[in-house]
Amino acid sequence: MTYRTKRLLLARWHRLRRWEFWPVWAVYPPVLLSWAVNAIRLRGSTLWCHCNPAMEASGMALEEKGGILDSFQSPEGAVKIAKYLRIPAGSPDALAQLSSFTYPLVLKPDFGQRGQGVEIVHDQSAAARWISKCRDGIVAQEYIGGLEFGVHWAKFPDAEKGEIASLCGKHPQHVTGDGARTLERLILDDDRAVLMARYYFSKYPDDLQSVLREGEKFTLAPIGTHARGAVFTDERHLITDALRHAFDELGARFSGFNFGRYDVKVPSIADLQAGKNITVLELNGVMGEPAHIYQPGYPWWRGIADLCRHFRTAAEIGAAWRERGLAPPEPGDLIDLIRRHREKDYLEIDEH
Repeated sequence: MTYRTKRLLLARWHRLRRWEFWPVWAVYPPVLLSWAVNAIRLRGSTLWCHCNPAMEASGMALEEKGGILDSFQSPEGAVKIAKYLRIPAGSPDALAQLSSFTYPLVLKPDFGQRGQGVEIVHDQSAAARWISKCRDGIVAQEYIGGLEFGVHWAKFPDAEKGEIASLCGKHPQHVTGDGARTLERLILDDDRAVLMARYYFSKYPDDLQSVLREGEKFTLAPIGTHARGAVFTDERHLITDALRHAFDELGARFSGFNFGRYDVKVPSIADLQAGKNITVLELNGVMGEPAHIYQPGYPWWRGIADLCRHFRTAAEIGAAWRERGLAPPEPGDLIDLIRRHREKDYLEIDEH
């Protein structure tokens, strides 16, 4: 048995033991049980998809990334929105429309979840290749440096202030060269990177046999998405009143949004805690999980409890909107939405 085979088998074993890598169908059964209890308690099976009236099904699926950003009354405030441009599907001059941006820039399908299709491109030729694969509308966005966080914010319709229930640090995965080992060997030798080795091998096939110079860093996961290799950490201890106030001000600029996770960049932890110099990359609705639960070693039972609390709060906010006279979606509408989501083809070549 080769070293590569041994390490990949070991990685498979560790992924089975670590629930942060389990598929959705293995994680969510207890959450579905909690959902059923709340449906009975609140007399509504779809209330959890009624917490954000401004979004279709509160952002459960098929949400438009650009459309959500368009909904903010102003891109500037205590928290600003990163500069972006929406390009309709099939635009013949899509590449030319990027002339207002400088490279690197971020390209993503207007529809998408879990980082599917998101890529940082460093020149025009890379942008052209990405555009040629995208079957959907495009969101082009300025590249923002700094630290990345997921900030989950919730506010009941009649409440004066909201609450930050989750603050997650998102850290790029990288390996460091020693002048002797290939990139493939560095990935196999790294106890964290090897857990995503099959994905990295498919993403960087032309670089695997390259030998990195001593001290040279190779970023394997530049996108802050767990499914693409980013490491998540629980940073709730950094939450301050100033941070809460900044996101209350931001939430007030999006009428009909009450529950979801912002993905943001900020220059430093001090700025984060002061609620300043924060830039929003995108906003996820009800399916924007409290991402701190995916910190390595976070207990399974605590993660499930946090997920149950997440959907219970969504349902309670949905019930509050129902009391205000807004009817929740019908179950058949959600079933149709899920069907359309499963049929959606974002890229000609899927990164999975």
